[in-house]
This record gives sequence, structure tokens and C-alpha cells, in this order.
Amino acid sequence: MEASELLERARSRASDPENPLEVLSAAIALCRDLSGEAGGEVDALLDLAVCRAREAGVSWTAIGERFGYIRRSTRRRFTPAFAIAHRHLVNRRMKRDAACSFCRRPPGPRVHMVHGEGGRICDRCVALAGDIVAGLARRGR
Repeated sequence: MEASELLERARSRASDPENPLEVLSAAIALCRDLSGEAGGEVDALLDLAVCRAREAGVSWTAIGERFGYIRRSTRRRFTPAFAIAHRHLVNRRMKRDAACSFCRRPPGPRVHMVHGEGGRICDRCVALAGDIVAGLARRGR
């Protein structure tokens, strides 16, 4: 049986078929009933029920309560791997883009940055650039 067919079956069992949390609870109960019969379809049903609940705006905390999980475990279990990998790449790019354009020193509480249109420069690189310009000026006199 397809996951969508199983979801319709769970929806018909739900006390309130319009409430995504009730449908999710019915899907969990259906999965317990089908645990021996359908292997991969059970996981696909749960994934689909959670996806529909999230699309309806249900929080991870509320979904986790139905499973008996904490929010973080539920999110890890049902968030696709590519979404997690994408989030890590975005975070890495944001950190790289926030670093000094010259020495790649990351920003921090004791690192002062000057932000410009084309990039950023940290206080150490500003001091070094000042020394270089001062040295050039001394030679030119």
C-alpha cells in the first residue's frame, strides 16, 4: 500500500480528520497496527503525516509530544538530510563572508571589523596596512 493511501486510512480513523495532529496520532496508531506487515510504508506514512502537519503550521514540540519525543529528536528524525546539509553550508558561507577579507580572521567579541562595500577588514590588518603606508611615506620623503 502507498503512503498516501495509508494516510487516507489514518485520516478516516482520526477523531477530527481536519486536525493534522489528530491525523498524525491516527497514523502513529496505524503504524503500530501494521508494524509486522508493511516495512518501508510505515516510515513513509510517518514522514508524510509529519510533513503535512508541518505544512499546516504545527510546531516540532507538538509533533514530538505525539511521538513521546523531545522536540530536537523529532526534528532530527523527520528533517531530510539534504536540508540539514544545506543549513550547515549556509552557516559556513555566512561565517566565511563575515571574516576578514585579507586574513580570514573570524569575527568575535574582541575582533573589531571595518565593513565596506566589497568586504571586511579586521583591526590587525588595518594596523598592518597603516604600518605599510607609513613605511612607504617615509621612503618617499
